[in-house]
Amino acid sequence: MFAWGEAVKGVTDLVGQFVEDKDQANALENQIKNKLLSVEQEVIKAQSAAVVAEAKSSSFIAKNWRPIMMLTFVAIIANNYILFPYITLFGGTAIALDIPPDMWGLLKIGVGGYIVGRSGEKMVKSYSENRN
Repeated sequence: MFAWGEAVKGVTDLVGQFVEDKDQANALENQIKNKLLSVEQEVIKAQSAAVVAEAKSSSFIAKNWRPIMMLTFVAIIANNYILFPYITLFGGTAIALDIPPDMWGLLKIGVGGYIVGRSGEKMVKSYSENRN
């Protein structure tokens, strides 16, 4: 994910260096923050549209590549932290698979996205039921 907070701080620091009037600097900073917020919202909408398009696809791979990837990660973690220790404990030979740091990042995003997505579904459903 893009570090929006760092981008905003970098830009607002520059504004403070070049604009002496504090009210004008604050107004400019607010405009920049609003613009970055709208850009971030557009990025989220585009990402959401991509996920929806994948889910509605008639292709098995396009529809299921994310769950397949997450299940692969689960298999690697189960191998390394459940199977491997027990197999080696009883004298067997097993291979622990390397887990690169980027894989952990993808796993966090995948699990976090699933949790946020499910929470969002439940909130929308609850909101629409209470509205009627």
